[in-house]
Amino acid sequence: MEKKFSLGAMIYDRAKRRSLVALAVYLGLMIIAAVVFARYVDRDSLQAIVSSSGKLGVVAYFLIEVVYVTFTPLINSVILITSGYIFGGPGGFVMNFLANIVGSLLIVFLVQQYGRPLLQRVVSPHLYKKFDQITQKVGPMTLMVVYALPLTPDDELTYLVAAGPIGPRRLILPILIGTLGKAAYSYIGDAGSRGLAIALYARLATLIVGVTLVGLQEHIFKKLKV
Repeated sequence: MEKKFSLGAMIYDRAKRRSLVALAVYLGLMIIAAVVFARYVDRDSLQAIVSSSGKLGVVAYFLIEVVYVTFTPLINSVILITSGYIFGGPGGFVMNFLANIVGSLLIVFLVQQYGRPLLQRVVSPHLYKKFDQITQKVGPMTLMVVYALPLTPDDELTYLVAAGPIGPRRLILPILIGTLGKAAYSYIGDAGSRGLAIALYARLATLIVGVTLVGLQEHIFKKLKV
């Protein structure tokens, strides 16, 4: 009996170590991405990529923005504005919207696929249960409000909520609607202070529409007990 117990403990410890290594690697990638983007990727270099490479440059820009959203959540407002400078207000808006949707859904996928099991192994059952209770309280509605308001940690909150017990289906709508407001930062890069007014109006419209639709979604899910 003791041997079985010690074998189980060894397997658990090994799994825990692997999880910590995986977390360290992911955090390392985030730090590397932040340093690389801060030092080598700016408005002029991005414009040069798009100008010199044609359609391939547009694809490269899209992929860079997806990586920005996924791995450098603290500093991605810069690229939202840069999109407007390079592609114009409407073109930058489309680029921002598509890249941010892909990046945010990628965050949800990665965290729910790997982060949640990792969390189970790394923290105690009591802390894990407490974390689930907190993220349940945050929920899709809070995520929607944070996405719609300017200067809020929206991508960071996506990581937090995705690690909780809420299913991905309930997160898709706030991400889709909330990203519309973020994407409008392209108008700042295109039109300066006039574009800032457009971006703020977009945020306000996103907040009103988003809270209404996400509230309706949550009411339906509650009735269906999903």
